[in-house]
Amino acid sequence: MTIDPKHLVQLAEIIDHGSFTEAAVRLNTSQPALSRMARELEARLGAPVFASRRNPVTPTALGRELAEYGRSIRAATEHVSRLAEKVVAGEQGELTIGAPPFHSERIASRFVARWLGQHPDVRVVLHSDYAPALLKGLIDGDLDLILAPVEVIEGAQSLIVERLTQGPNVIVCRAGHPLLATAQITVSMLSQARWISHGRDSLLHRDMRLALTTAGIEHIALPSFESSSAGAIRTVLGASDMLTVLPELIAAEFVEAGGYAILPLDLPGPHRPVGYITHEARQTPTLRVFRRDLREEFIAADRRARQIRLAAFGQSAAGRPDDGAGIVSKLPR
Repeated sequence: MTIDPKHLVQLAEIIDHGSFTEAAVRLNTSQPALSRMARELEARLGAPVFASRRNPVTPTALGRELAEYGRSIRAATEHVSRLAEKVVAGEQGELTIGAPPFHSERIASRFVARWLGQHPDVRVVLHSDYAPALLKGLIDGDLDLILAPVEVIEGAQSLIVERLTQGPNVIVCRAGHPLLATAQITVSMLSQARWISHGRDSLLHRDMRLALTTAGIEHIALPSFESSSAGAIRTVLGASDMLTVLPELIAAEFVEAGGYAILPLDLPGPHRPVGYITHEARQTPTLRVFRRDLREEFIAADRRARQIRLAAFGQSAAGRPDDGAGIVSKLPR
């Protein structure tokens, strides 16, 4: 025998409110419809569920037991409805995000921490890897969204790509580095400096080598320190007179945190704008909310980063075009 769960919920409403009429109002139905339901239920069971139908109604022991099941069904239905509302609003779900090491440590993790504070019912898994591996993970379905250089994959089939930063790279050192007190930084000075390089599988490793070589800076084939760990590079940089190259956005985070500075020297490209890449097939309400908030966060962070870089160069934001490309300077020999 199968009992319609809706009838058990209706029975619970009648007993809880002590009235067919009141229950009908609560359930948005009619009193005759509820009376008919009760008669059909009793006929189906072959036993009464009401000892009296006078207000307040009096249930039998069987009626009280069935009403308990009705209350459980009602509670479960209400819970599922609230859950569905959260899912539709992007307030419930799980996201798997990928970002390169420095973006994971300095940008993505901080944004995720603040974002989860506003969306407590969402779970985020953050993976750190280099751009090629992240892109593969996205295409394979292991990641929902990645932060990565976007110029090399714009136009890829079924991918949604949005550029969020301007992308210039800068030379970073510890605060108080001797070169910061130098009136004119020369190529010779930088060639004699000790350098920190990034993991060889990273685009930043290649871009750093190309930018420094194009600028005429020599002796970087064997850097003094090389690591794929963002934390290790940050620590060594802050405890030595070594130099490294970082994206403007990351460098600005270092400067804001204290203990680091940007050398007032424009580097030639390549400059790789960073943005997010996601797949059309995995667009959930939660991911759409995450994308919206990530866009706002990165636009604001990119603006602050540009101001910090220009301040390091002794320039104001109003004095430079807002193209983020970085003007290539001819370094004195």
